[in-house]
Order: sequence, then structure tokens, then C-alpha cells
Amino acid sequence: MKRVLIHECNLSRFTDVQELLRTLRPDECYHLASEHYSAQTVGEAQLRHDRILFEQNALSVLNLLSGIRETSSKTRLVIAGSCLMYDDCQISPQAESTPFCTKSVYGLSKITGYQLTDLFRNSYNLHISTAILYNHESSRRQPHFVTRKIMQGLLKVKRGQMQCLELGNLDSVKDWGYAGDYVRGMWLMAQTDSPRDYILATGTGHTVEDFVRETANLLGLRNWREAVKVKDGLTRPVEPVALIGNSQLAQRELRWTHSLNFRQLIELMVQQELQGVLG
Repeated sequence: MKRVLIHECNLSRFTDVQELLRTLRPDECYHLASEHYSAQTVGEAQLRHDRILFEQNALSVLNLLSGIRETSSKTRLVIAGSCLMYDDCQISPQAESTPFCTKSVYGLSKITGYQLTDLFRNSYNLHISTAILYNHESSRRQPHFVTRKIMQGLLKVKRGQMQCLELGNLDSVKDWGYAGDYVRGMWLMAQTDSPRDYILATGTGHTVEDFVRETANLLGLRNWREAVKVKDGLTRPVEPVALIGNSQLAQRELRWTHSLNFRQLIELMVQQELQGVLG
């Protein structure tokens, strides 16, 4: 069995990042550590979180890029971008050529990371790229994110442990895919001869209500509407257009595609939730 070695590193401290890269000189590096809003981060809580979020997300990318340029220039780096770079966009579906337009500090932090990556790639001939990831889900999602919140909440309702699940917008549309597929896509990006940025997405949108309905059906909850309450404090403005990704470039150049459709993803997550396993 292969061992996993864990190295602690504060990505906001350049000296720490530089020393770790100098020690390891990895063949490949994947930057997945981002501060994010959760389903509960709304209103004043979101405003308080913005400064930490932007500083962490943008500075960590700059530190990794600078560290690789100075100490480990052969390392192939893939940065995790986000569909929220388009969350104020007027075009759907979005492709790599779609102009970024965001109304969130999180989206802006990801755009900054993308621009830094593009700058370092062009200026220093490094093998670095951004994977623009649409919603990628699995049972490893933390419970405060909406998909796990739905899974665990409806399961508690089913077992009589909770009367009502409180959610925000049920009509918000997401392009949901399986996280394992997106990890494989990022790995494929690191194997290319010439680095570039790719959208990884299923190309199909579903509402939060669709996710609730499918989950409830699989759990045998017939009257799911009686178990779900929309709470004003959890609602956010709905995106002006659906965040749905066009991954044709990745399909053509990386031979990448998603392996699970929307229902299959929920079936897997429900099964793993019932079994108490991570996938």
C-alpha cells in the first residue's frame, strides 16, 4: 500500500511555500485549497468573510506561482478555478472564450488567480494552467454545502430525527457533476505537452429543487415539500443566467468526459450517505 505523506504549509506565507517546493520539487502540483462561501454564509457573515477569502485565494496562488518559478520550474501546476468567475455573465452556456463577469468577491479572487496563472505562464514559460470547475460533488463535501445539507437533512427527516430542512433558493440552477471526474480532468491537464485552461463541466443544468426531489425519491420520501422550508435568511440573488459549462475543448483535446449523469451522481451520494462512507 502506498503511503500518503502530509506536509503542513501556510500558503499565505511565501517563505513557507518556497521552502516546501525547494524540498519536494514535485513533478505535479494541484492547488485546491480555497476559502469559499457555504450555504450559511450570507448577508453580514459574507461581508465579514470577504477580506480573508480574497487574501487567501489570491495570495496563495501568487505564492505558489512565484515559488515554482524560483525553485521548481519543472513542476506542472494546475489551479482550481470556478464557474463563479461567470456569476454575473449574460451568456449561457459558458466557454473558455466567454468574458469573465462576477458580482462576488469569491469570483473575483478566482479571476485574479486565473490572471496570475496566465501572466506567469506567458512570462516564464511554465507548465501551469487553470481548471475552470463547475459544481463538483461527492460524499466528501462538507455538511454545510447544499448538496450534503440536502442529503443529511432529508435522511434525518426520513428517520424522524428532524421535522424540517431549511434551504435557500430552490430555483437556483447548477451544473452538477461528480468530483472524481473533475480530479481526473485536472490530472489530464497536467499531462499535456502545452498547458492551457479548460472548463470541466457536464453541460447540463438542474435546480436545487431537482436535487431535493431526486434525493427524496431515492430515500422514499413521497411528500418532500412538507419536509422542506425556504428560509429568507439563506436565500441569495439568483444568477442572471444559468451557470452551465461548455466542456467541448476538454473533450476534444484531453479526451475528457464526465462518467455520471445527474441522477447517477445523486444515487452514488445517497448510497454512500446511507453507508457512512466517503467517495
